[in-house]
Amino acid sequence: MAVRFGAATAAEPGGPSAVRVTSVFNRLMDLPGITVTDVEFSADAVVVGVRLRSRRLRCPRCEFTTRSRYDTRAESSTWRHLDLGAWRLRVRADLRRLCCPVHGVITQGVPFARPGSRFTRDFEDLVGWLATTMDKTALARLVRVDWDTTGRIIERVVADRLDPDRLQRLFQVGVDEVSWRKGHSYLTLVSNHGTGKFVWGRAGKDAATLDRFFDDLGDRAEAIQAVSMDMSPAFRKSVTTHAGNAVICYDPFHVVALATAALDKVRRQVWQDLRKLPDQDTARRFKGGPLGAAEKPDGPDRQAGRHPAQAQTPRRRPVARLLAQGGAARRVRRRPERSRRRCAA
Repeated sequence: MAVRFGAATAAEPGGPSAVRVTSVFNRLMDLPGITVTDVEFSADAVVVGVRLRSRRLRCPRCEFTTRSRYDTRAESSTWRHLDLGAWRLRVRADLRRLCCPVHGVITQGVPFARPGSRFTRDFEDLVGWLATTMDKTALARLVRVDWDTTGRIIERVVADRLDPDRLQRLFQVGVDEVSWRKGHSYLTLVSNHGTGKFVWGRAGKDAATLDRFFDDLGDRAEAIQAVSMDMSPAFRKSVTTHAGNAVICYDPFHVVALATAALDKVRRQVWQDLRKLPDQDTARRFKGGPLGAAEKPDGPDRQAGRHPAQAQTPRRRPVARLLAQGGAARRVRRRPERSRRRCAA
């Protein structure tokens, strides 16, 4: 059963100073360009009726405004707002249509929601921020919307909040790919080392994908001084083609990985050569230690190849135990281990 309040007050006679319910929701929602006219409570939602304060009708797709209307929509429009505790909060308004010289007859735009959206800007901005901190499945369950709706909201927020000058003043950039689905689906990302933020992204990881970045960059590609990347031949080909003056900086992780693989190959070859010698102990010591272990086969350390600090017996220290109720710590001696006696054969 729904309960509706218009100009009713939120206090009983004789109590504290009375406040209209509409005034409370005007302050509570803080939406631009509207005035709350009525509030309706149902079992699982709160529907707030609003009225637009501006008398000029604005096209949602351009900057055209007019005072004349084409007609009034027969049904009210609703938008999902930020939840009010356990209730879903919906905004309801009666909208009119206007005749735009560019887009024709179209429903007027509202200042608190993006064009074509059934959610307020505050709700979509919350979803967009949560998308950067949690996975999409958990996000959809938290805000109580389906998977596809979450994706459309993220697309609208990115299109609206994307910095149009993000490709300006790019001097040192980084290129890398990430997998975004099961299998071999990759996303190429370009970051600005000056700001530490991603500035471009596209599905794929070949040279043609990175070529699209330089196409969007245009003549500004000549200003790039350095590009960090992994040792991908596709990325190198694209960078040398479009930004020939840039210095290519390989990722140290991949460089060290290749050097380690080459060192292991040399170690295996040297070990195979040592196995052919009459002294098999040399090959055995070489296999169990690092590359220089065979240089000192007769050293005092029985554990060949280990650093002297690693070969020392660790010093046993007393254990500190905290007393209850925040008492001071005291030293507790370990019980000596009982030596195992071997039985004489």
